[in-house]
Amino acid sequence: MHSLKRSSVLLACLIAACAAPPADEPPVHVLSLQEQAETFYDLNVKRVDRLMLPAMRKAGIDCWIIMSREGFIDPVLEYIRDENGEGGHRNAFIFFDDGSERLQRIVIGTHLPGRETRVFDQILGYPSNYGPEGPSLQPELRRVVHELQPRRIGVNQSATIGTSDGLTVEMKQHLVNAIGPRYAARIVSAEQVSTDFLGTNMAEEFPLFEEAAKIGQLIHEEVLSNRVIRPGVTTVKEVIWYAYNRMHELGVVSGYPVTLSVNRQGERVGGDSTVIQPGDLLKTDIGIIYTGLYTDYKRTAYVLKPGETAAPAGLQTALDNAIKVQDAVAEVAVPGVLGYEVKERAEAICASQGVNANVASHSVDGFIHGVGSWFAANWPDRTSVRSTFPVRDSAFYALESSATTEIPEWGGRMLSFGTEETVYATPEGLKYFIPRQEQLYLIRSQ
Repeated sequence: MHSLKRSSVLLACLIAACAAPPADEPPVHVLSLQEQAETFYDLNVKRVDRLMLPAMRKAGIDCWIIMSREGFIDPVLEYIRDENGEGGHRNAFIFFDDGSERLQRIVIGTHLPGRETRVFDQILGYPSNYGPEGPSLQPELRRVVHELQPRRIGVNQSATIGTSDGLTVEMKQHLVNAIGPRYAARIVSAEQVSTDFLGTNMAEEFPLFEEAAKIGQLIHEEVLSNRVIRPGVTTVKEVIWYAYNRMHELGVVSGYPVTLSVNRQGERVGGDSTVIQPGDLLKTDIGIIYTGLYTDYKRTAYVLKPGETAAPAGLQTALDNAIKVQDAVAEVAVPGVLGYEVKERAEAICASQGVNANVASHSVDGFIHGVGSWFAANWPDRTSVRSTFPVRDSAFYALESSATTEIPEWGGRMLSFGTEETVYATPEGLKYFIPRQEQLYLIRSQ
Protein backbone atom coordinates (compact mmCIF):
# COMPACT_ATOMS: atom_id res chain seq x y z
CA MET A 1 0.00 0.00 0.00
CA HIS A 2 2.96 2.32 0.52
CA SER A 3 3.25 2.45 -3.27
CA LEU A 4 0.01 4.41 -3.37
CA LYS A 5 1.99 7.53 -2.63
CA ARG A 6 5.48 7.56 -4.06
CA SER A 7 6.51 10.52 -1.91
CA SER A 8 5.81 8.39 1.18
CA VAL A 9 7.92 5.39 0.20
CA LEU A 10 11.22 6.71 1.52
CA LEU A 11 9.60 7.88 4.73
CA ALA A 12 7.92 4.50 5.18
CA CYS A 13 11.27 2.77 4.74
CA LEU A 14 12.89 5.03 7.30
CA ILE A 15 10.11 4.32 9.75
CA ALA A 16 10.42 0.59 9.19
CA ALA A 17 14.10 0.81 10.09
CA CYS A 18 13.25 2.25 13.50
CA ALA A 19 12.06 0.16 16.41
CA ALA A 20 8.36 0.70 16.87
CA PRO A 21 7.27 1.16 20.48
CA PRO A 22 5.07 -1.53 22.02
CA ALA A 23 1.39 -0.76 21.76
CA ASP A 24 -1.93 -2.29 22.65
CA GLU A 25 -4.38 -3.45 20.02
CA PRO A 26 -5.85 -0.23 18.56
CA PRO A 27 -9.50 0.52 19.39
CA VAL A 28 -10.13 1.33 15.72
CA HIS A 29 -10.54 -0.85 12.66
CA VAL A 30 -7.59 -0.67 10.26
CA LEU A 31 -7.66 -2.45 6.91
CA SER A 32 -4.69 -4.64 6.08
CA LEU A 33 -2.23 -3.35 3.47
CA GLN A 34 -3.77 -5.65 0.88
CA GLU A 35 -7.27 -4.46 1.76
CA GLN A 36 -6.17 -0.84 1.60
CA ALA A 37 -4.60 -1.35 -1.83
CA GLU A 38 -7.59 -3.22 -3.23
CA THR A 39 -9.97 -0.58 -1.87
CA PHE A 40 -7.86 2.19 -3.38
CA TYR A 41 -7.85 0.55 -6.80
CA ASP A 42 -11.60 -0.12 -6.63
CA LEU A 43 -12.18 3.57 -5.89
CA ASN A 44 -10.02 4.52 -8.87
CA VAL A 45 -12.04 2.32 -11.21
CA LYS A 46 -15.29 3.82 -9.92
CA ARG A 47 -13.84 7.31 -10.34
CA VAL A 48 -12.93 6.68 -13.98
CA ASP A 49 -16.27 4.97 -14.68
CA ARG A 50 -18.43 7.65 -13.07
CA LEU A 51 -16.62 10.97 -13.11
CA MET A 52 -14.31 11.25 -16.10
CA LEU A 53 -16.84 11.41 -18.94
CA PRO A 54 -19.06 14.04 -17.24
CA ALA A 55 -15.96 16.10 -16.41
CA MET A 56 -14.75 16.00 -20.02
CA ARG A 57 -18.14 16.92 -21.42
CA LYS A 58 -18.53 19.78 -18.96
CA ALA A 59 -15.16 21.15 -20.15
CA GLY A 60 -15.95 20.58 -23.82
CA ILE A 61 -12.97 18.26 -24.29
CA ASP A 62 -13.47 15.06 -26.25
CA CYS A 63 -9.93 13.70 -25.87
CA TRP A 64 -7.81 13.77 -22.70
CA ILE A 65 -4.21 12.72 -23.25
CA ILE A 66 -2.01 12.27 -20.20
CA MET A 67 1.68 12.04 -21.12
CA SER A 68 4.06 10.56 -18.60
CA ARG A 69 7.61 9.28 -18.46
CA GLU A 70 9.93 7.35 -16.22
CA GLY A 71 11.21 9.52 -13.39
CA PHE A 72 8.32 11.98 -13.60
CA ILE A 73 4.87 10.42 -13.34
CA ASP A 74 1.91 12.73 -13.86
CA PRO A 75 0.21 13.08 -10.45
CA VAL A 76 -3.28 12.58 -11.90
CA LEU A 77 -2.35 9.03 -12.91
CA GLU A 78 -2.27 8.02 -9.26
CA TYR A 79 -6.07 8.17 -9.30
CA ILE A 80 -6.56 6.49 -12.66
CA ARG A 81 -4.62 3.25 -12.36
CA ASP A 82 -5.96 0.07 -10.87
CA GLU A 83 -2.63 -1.73 -10.62
CA ASN A 84 1.07 -1.07 -11.13
CA GLY A 85 2.16 0.05 -14.58
CA GLU A 86 1.35 3.74 -14.76
CA GLY A 87 4.96 4.70 -15.43
CA GLY A 88 6.88 3.47 -18.43
CA HIS A 89 9.74 4.99 -20.41
CA ARG A 90 7.36 7.25 -22.35
CA ASN A 91 3.64 6.56 -22.13
CA ALA A 92 0.43 8.12 -23.40
CA PHE A 93 -2.90 7.53 -21.64
CA ILE A 94 -5.80 8.45 -23.92
CA PHE A 95 -9.46 8.90 -22.98
CA PHE A 96 -11.74 9.63 -25.93
CA ASP A 97 -15.41 10.58 -25.98
CA ASP A 98 -16.99 9.01 -29.06
CA GLY A 99 -20.49 10.08 -28.07
CA SER A 100 -21.39 6.82 -26.33
CA GLU A 101 -21.80 6.35 -22.59
CA ARG A 102 -18.33 4.87 -22.13
CA LEU A 103 -15.04 6.52 -22.97
CA GLN A 104 -12.56 4.79 -25.21
CA ARG A 105 -9.58 4.11 -22.95
CA ILE A 106 -6.23 3.49 -24.58
CA VAL A 107 -2.72 3.29 -23.13
CA ILE A 108 0.40 3.24 -25.29
CA GLY A 109 3.89 2.65 -23.93
CA THR A 110 6.07 0.33 -21.87
CA HIS A 111 5.64 -1.31 -18.43
CA LEU A 112 1.92 -1.35 -19.18
CA PRO A 113 -0.98 -2.44 -17.00
CA GLY A 114 -1.77 -6.15 -17.07
CA ARG A 115 -4.41 -7.56 -19.37
CA GLU A 116 -6.82 -7.78 -16.44
CA THR A 117 -6.87 -4.01 -16.01
CA ARG A 118 -10.36 -2.62 -15.38
CA VAL A 119 -9.44 0.89 -16.56
CA PHE A 120 -8.10 0.47 -20.10
CA ASP A 121 -9.72 -1.20 -23.10
CA GLN A 122 -6.69 -1.14 -25.40
CA ILE A 123 -3.10 -1.73 -24.30
CA LEU A 124 -0.61 -0.95 -27.03
CA GLY A 125 3.16 -1.30 -27.04
CA TYR A 126 5.75 0.57 -29.08
CA PRO A 127 6.16 -0.36 -32.74
CA SER A 128 9.51 -2.12 -33.12
CA ASN A 129 10.39 -0.86 -36.61
CA TYR A 130 10.79 2.86 -35.99
CA GLY A 131 13.99 3.72 -37.86
CA PRO A 132 17.56 3.49 -36.64
CA GLU A 133 16.75 4.94 -33.20
CA GLY A 134 14.64 1.93 -32.28
CA PRO A 135 11.14 1.67 -30.78
CA SER A 136 9.27 4.93 -30.10
CA LEU A 137 5.94 6.07 -28.69
CA GLN A 138 5.42 8.57 -31.50
CA PRO A 139 4.21 6.47 -34.48
CA GLU A 140 1.57 4.58 -32.48
CA LEU A 141 0.44 7.77 -30.75
CA ARG A 142 0.18 9.50 -34.13
CA ARG A 143 -1.84 6.63 -35.59
CA VAL A 144 -4.31 6.52 -32.69
CA VAL A 145 -4.91 10.28 -32.57
CA HIS A 146 -5.36 10.53 -36.34
CA GLU A 147 -7.88 7.67 -36.25
CA LEU A 148 -9.85 9.24 -33.38
CA GLN A 149 -9.88 12.72 -35.01
CA PRO A 150 -10.47 14.63 -31.74
CA ARG A 151 -11.86 18.17 -31.84
CA ARG A 152 -10.24 19.41 -28.58
CA ILE A 153 -7.32 17.64 -26.92
CA GLY A 154 -6.95 18.30 -23.21
CA VAL A 155 -3.50 18.02 -21.63
CA ASN A 156 -2.34 18.49 -18.04
CA GLN A 157 -0.94 21.97 -18.41
CA SER A 158 -2.02 24.64 -15.94
CA ALA A 159 -0.67 28.04 -14.98
CA THR A 160 -2.52 27.96 -11.67
CA ILE A 161 -2.82 24.45 -10.18
CA GLY A 162 0.31 22.35 -9.79
CA THR A 163 -1.40 18.97 -9.71
CA SER A 164 -3.04 19.82 -13.06
CA ASP A 165 0.35 20.70 -14.56
CA GLY A 166 1.96 17.28 -14.92
CA LEU A 167 2.90 17.67 -18.59
CA THR A 168 6.60 18.45 -18.81
CA VAL A 169 8.00 20.74 -21.50
CA GLU A 170 9.80 17.88 -23.24
CA MET A 171 6.80 15.54 -23.17
CA LYS A 172 4.56 18.22 -24.62
CA GLN A 173 7.01 18.63 -27.49
CA HIS A 174 7.05 14.84 -27.86
CA LEU A 175 3.23 14.90 -28.17
CA VAL A 176 3.28 17.79 -30.65
CA ASN A 177 5.90 16.06 -32.81
CA ALA A 178 3.87 12.86 -32.77
CA ILE A 179 0.44 14.19 -33.70
CA GLY A 180 1.54 16.95 -36.08
CA PRO A 181 0.55 20.61 -36.43
CA ARG A 182 -3.10 19.98 -37.40
CA TYR A 183 -3.95 18.24 -34.12
CA ALA A 184 -1.40 20.14 -32.04
CA ALA A 185 -3.45 23.28 -32.77
CA ARG A 186 -6.34 21.62 -30.92
CA ILE A 187 -4.46 21.23 -27.63
CA VAL A 188 -6.03 23.00 -24.64
CA SER A 189 -5.59 22.86 -20.87
CA ALA A 190 -7.44 20.05 -19.11
CA GLU A 191 -7.36 21.92 -15.79
CA GLN A 192 -11.14 21.89 -15.41
CA VAL A 193 -11.32 18.19 -16.25
CA SER A 194 -8.72 17.24 -13.64
CA THR A 195 -10.21 19.46 -10.95
CA ASP A 196 -13.71 18.02 -11.47
CA PHE A 197 -12.35 14.48 -11.74
CA LEU A 198 -10.24 14.69 -8.58
CA GLY A 199 -12.29 17.21 -6.60
CA THR A 200 -15.55 15.23 -6.58
CA ASN A 201 -15.93 12.86 -3.66
CA MET A 202 -17.89 9.65 -4.08
CA ALA A 203 -20.30 8.11 -1.56
CA GLU A 204 -17.96 5.16 -0.94
CA GLU A 205 -15.26 7.52 0.32
CA PHE A 206 -17.23 8.85 3.29
CA PRO A 207 -17.07 5.77 5.58
CA LEU A 208 -13.45 5.20 4.57
CA PHE A 209 -12.54 8.77 5.48
CA GLU A 210 -14.28 8.41 8.82
CA GLU A 211 -12.14 5.33 9.49
CA ALA A 212 -9.04 7.29 8.49
CA ALA A 213 -10.01 10.17 10.78
CA LYS A 214 -10.43 7.80 13.71
CA ILE A 215 -7.01 6.26 13.07
CA GLY A 216 -5.47 9.72 12.98
CA GLN A 217 -7.32 10.71 16.15
CA LEU A 218 -5.90 7.67 17.92
CA ILE A 219 -2.37 8.80 17.03
CA HIS A 220 -3.05 12.38 18.18
CA GLU A 221 -4.44 11.19 21.51
CA GLU A 222 -1.49 8.88 22.16
CA VAL A 223 1.08 11.50 21.20
CA LEU A 224 -0.46 14.15 23.44
CA SER A 225 -0.59 12.00 26.55
CA ASN A 226 1.57 10.70 29.38
CA ARG A 227 1.94 7.49 27.41
CA VAL A 228 4.49 9.37 25.29
CA ILE A 229 5.36 12.59 27.11
CA ARG A 230 7.26 12.84 30.40
CA PRO A 231 7.49 16.56 31.16
CA GLY A 232 11.06 17.62 31.76
CA VAL A 233 12.39 14.58 29.89
CA THR A 234 10.71 14.04 26.51
CA THR A 235 11.90 16.02 23.50
CA VAL A 236 9.91 17.23 20.51
CA LYS A 237 11.88 14.84 18.29
CA GLU A 238 10.91 11.84 20.39
CA VAL A 239 7.23 12.73 20.13
CA ILE A 240 7.42 13.15 16.36
CA TRP A 241 9.14 9.82 15.87
CA TYR A 242 6.62 8.09 18.11
CA ALA A 243 3.93 9.30 15.71
CA TYR A 244 5.81 7.96 12.68
CA ASN A 245 6.48 4.62 14.35
CA ARG A 246 2.84 4.33 15.40
CA MET A 247 1.74 4.91 11.80
CA HIS A 248 4.07 2.15 10.67
CA GLU A 249 2.70 -0.13 13.34
CA LEU A 250 -0.88 0.56 12.22
CA GLY A 251 -0.07 0.09 8.53
CA VAL A 252 -0.56 3.67 7.35
CA VAL A 253 1.80 6.42 6.24
CA SER A 254 2.02 10.13 6.90
CA GLY A 255 0.44 12.51 4.41
CA TYR A 256 2.93 15.26 5.27
CA PRO A 257 5.70 15.88 7.85
CA VAL A 258 4.47 15.50 11.42
CA THR A 259 4.89 18.69 13.43
CA LEU A 260 4.74 19.47 17.13
CA SER A 261 4.83 23.13 18.15
CA VAL A 262 5.55 24.31 21.69
CA ASN A 263 4.21 27.58 23.08
CA ARG A 264 5.70 28.56 26.42
CA GLN A 265 4.15 31.48 28.25
CA GLY A 266 3.20 33.09 24.96
CA GLU A 267 6.48 32.47 23.16
CA ARG A 268 7.12 29.81 20.55
CA VAL A 269 10.10 27.65 21.40
CA GLY A 270 11.46 25.60 18.55
CA GLY A 271 13.81 22.85 17.58
CA ASP A 272 13.60 19.07 17.75
CA SER A 273 15.81 19.06 20.83
CA THR A 274 13.33 21.16 22.84
CA VAL A 275 12.41 19.40 26.09
CA ILE A 276 8.71 19.61 26.90
CA GLN A 277 8.11 21.34 30.24
CA PRO A 278 5.18 21.85 32.65
CA GLY A 279 3.14 24.85 31.53
CA ASP A 280 3.76 24.25 27.82
CA LEU A 281 0.96 24.44 25.28
CA LEU A 282 1.51 21.73 22.65
CA LYS A 283 0.00 21.52 19.19
CA THR A 284 0.28 18.57 16.83
CA ASP A 285 -0.37 18.64 13.09
CA ILE A 286 -0.74 15.05 11.89
CA GLY A 287 -2.39 13.56 8.83
CA ILE A 288 -2.35 10.09 7.33
CA ILE A 289 -2.98 8.50 3.93
CA TYR A 290 -5.52 5.68 4.00
CA THR A 291 -6.97 4.03 0.88
CA GLY A 292 -5.71 7.05 -1.05
CA LEU A 293 -7.52 9.53 1.21
CA TYR A 294 -5.73 12.25 3.19
CA THR A 295 -6.63 13.41 6.67
CA ASP A 296 -5.53 16.76 8.08
CA TYR A 297 -6.01 17.52 11.78
CA LYS A 298 -4.50 19.60 14.57
CA ARG A 299 -4.89 18.85 18.27
CA THR A 300 -3.79 20.86 21.32
CA ALA A 301 -2.74 19.85 24.84
CA TYR A 302 -1.60 21.64 27.99
CA VAL A 303 1.11 20.26 30.26
CA LEU A 304 -0.08 20.71 33.82
CA LYS A 305 2.25 22.35 36.31
CA PRO A 306 2.69 20.64 39.68
CA GLY A 307 -0.49 21.18 41.70
CA GLU A 308 -2.61 22.14 38.68
CA THR A 309 -5.70 20.11 37.79
CA ALA A 310 -6.80 22.17 34.81
CA ALA A 311 -5.33 24.45 32.19
CA PRO A 312 -5.36 28.22 32.78
CA ALA A 313 -8.81 29.57 32.00
CA GLY A 314 -7.37 31.91 29.37
CA LEU A 315 -6.19 28.99 27.26
CA GLN A 316 -9.61 27.36 27.26
CA THR A 317 -11.09 30.74 26.30
CA ALA A 318 -8.64 30.85 23.39
CA LEU A 319 -9.88 27.45 22.23
CA ASP A 320 -13.49 28.57 22.68
CA ASN A 321 -12.83 31.59 20.45
CA ALA A 322 -11.20 29.35 17.86
CA ILE A 323 -14.34 27.19 17.89
CA LYS A 324 -16.44 30.29 17.18
CA VAL A 325 -14.38 30.76 14.02
CA GLN A 326 -15.08 27.16 13.02
CA ASP A 327 -18.79 27.73 13.59
CA ALA A 328 -18.76 30.83 11.38
CA VAL A 329 -16.99 29.02 8.55
CA ALA A 330 -19.31 26.01 8.85
CA GLU A 331 -22.32 28.30 8.60
CA VAL A 332 -21.34 30.20 5.46
CA ALA A 333 -19.51 27.46 3.50
CA VAL A 334 -22.47 26.13 1.55
CA PRO A 335 -22.32 24.83 -2.03
CA GLY A 336 -22.00 27.61 -4.59
CA VAL A 337 -20.27 30.20 -2.37
CA LEU A 338 -16.80 31.12 -3.64
CA GLY A 339 -13.84 30.19 -1.47
CA TYR A 340 -12.60 33.72 -0.73
CA GLU A 341 -16.19 34.75 0.06
CA VAL A 342 -16.33 32.06 2.75
CA LYS A 343 -13.23 33.56 4.35
CA GLU A 344 -14.53 37.14 4.16
CA ARG A 345 -18.02 36.33 5.46
CA ALA A 346 -16.81 34.12 8.30
CA GLU A 347 -14.25 36.66 9.48
CA ALA A 348 -16.92 39.38 9.37
CA ILE A 349 -19.24 37.27 11.56
CA CYS A 350 -16.41 36.75 14.04
CA ALA A 351 -15.56 40.45 14.09
CA SER A 352 -19.19 41.23 15.02
CA GLN A 353 -18.74 38.84 17.97
CA GLY A 354 -15.49 40.48 19.05
CA VAL A 355 -13.36 37.57 17.87
CA ASN A 356 -10.14 38.30 15.97
CA ALA A 357 -10.30 35.55 13.33
CA ASN A 358 -8.20 34.30 10.46
CA VAL A 359 -9.52 31.68 8.03
CA ALA A 360 -7.10 29.78 5.77
CA SER A 361 -8.80 26.50 4.88
CA HIS A 362 -8.28 24.23 1.90
CA SER A 363 -9.87 21.35 0.05
CA VAL A 364 -8.68 17.79 0.65
CA ASP A 365 -9.09 15.30 -2.19
CA GLY A 366 -6.45 13.33 -4.05
CA PHE A 367 -3.88 15.62 -2.47
CA ILE A 368 -3.48 17.15 0.98
CA HIS A 369 -3.86 20.64 -0.50
CA GLY A 370 -6.63 19.73 -2.88
CA VAL A 371 -7.71 20.95 -6.29
CA GLY A 372 -11.08 22.14 -4.99
CA SER A 373 -12.01 25.49 -3.47
CA TRP A 374 -9.92 27.08 -0.73
CA PHE A 375 -11.38 29.34 1.95
CA ALA A 376 -8.48 31.72 1.71
CA ALA A 377 -7.40 35.09 0.39
CA ASN A 378 -7.62 35.53 -3.35
CA TRP A 379 -3.87 35.35 -4.04
CA PRO A 380 -3.64 33.66 -7.47
CA ASP A 381 0.14 33.72 -7.67
CA ARG A 382 0.47 31.90 -4.33
CA THR A 383 -2.53 29.63 -3.81
CA SER A 384 -3.63 29.60 -7.47
CA VAL A 385 -7.22 30.29 -8.44
CA ARG A 386 -8.67 27.81 -5.97
CA SER A 387 -10.04 30.53 -3.71
CA THR A 388 -12.25 31.60 -6.64
CA PHE A 389 -13.78 28.12 -6.96
CA PRO A 390 -17.24 27.56 -5.43
CA VAL A 391 -17.82 25.20 -2.54
CA ARG A 392 -18.71 21.80 -4.00
CA ASP A 393 -21.48 19.74 -2.39
CA SER A 394 -20.06 16.66 -0.56
CA ALA A 395 -16.46 17.84 -1.06
CA PHE A 396 -13.93 17.36 1.76
CA TYR A 397 -12.22 20.37 3.35
CA ALA A 398 -9.61 20.98 6.02
CA LEU A 399 -11.28 23.63 8.17
CA GLU A 400 -8.09 25.44 9.19
CA SER A 401 -8.50 28.69 11.08
CA SER A 402 -7.42 30.58 14.17
CA ALA A 403 -8.48 33.19 16.69
CA THR A 404 -6.15 35.59 18.50
CA THR A 405 -6.93 35.92 22.22
CA GLU A 406 -5.34 37.68 25.17
CA ILE A 407 -4.15 35.25 27.86
CA PRO A 408 -4.28 36.92 31.31
CA GLU A 409 -2.27 34.11 32.94
CA TRP A 410 0.56 34.81 30.49
CA GLY A 411 0.81 38.48 31.41
CA GLY A 412 -1.70 39.59 28.80
CA ARG A 413 0.20 38.08 25.88
CA MET A 414 -1.77 37.54 22.70
CA LEU A 415 -2.05 33.96 21.47
CA SER A 416 -3.02 32.94 17.94
CA PHE A 417 -4.82 29.67 18.63
CA GLY A 418 -5.05 27.55 15.50
CA THR A 419 -7.31 24.58 14.91
CA GLU A 420 -7.84 22.18 12.03
CA GLU A 421 -10.66 19.70 11.44
CA THR A 422 -11.58 17.82 8.29
CA VAL A 423 -15.19 18.33 7.22
CA TYR A 424 -17.51 17.86 4.26
CA ALA A 425 -19.87 20.31 2.59
CA THR A 426 -23.66 20.02 2.63
CA PRO A 427 -26.45 22.46 1.73
CA GLU A 428 -26.80 23.08 5.48
CA GLY A 429 -23.13 23.92 5.92
CA LEU A 430 -20.01 21.98 6.88
CA LYS A 431 -20.29 18.73 8.84
CA TYR A 432 -17.61 16.94 10.86
CA PHE A 433 -16.43 13.39 10.23
CA ILE A 434 -15.50 12.88 13.89
CA PRO A 435 -16.18 15.03 16.94
CA ARG A 436 -14.02 18.15 16.97
CA GLN A 437 -11.76 19.06 19.85
CA GLU A 438 -13.60 21.30 22.31
CA GLN A 439 -11.48 20.78 25.42
CA LEU A 440 -7.72 20.90 25.83
CA TYR A 441 -6.00 17.59 26.34
CA LEU A 442 -4.18 17.52 29.68
CA ILE A 443 -0.77 15.99 30.32
CA ARG A 444 0.21 15.42 33.93
CA SER A 445 3.55 16.40 35.41
CA GLN A 446 5.48 13.40 36.69
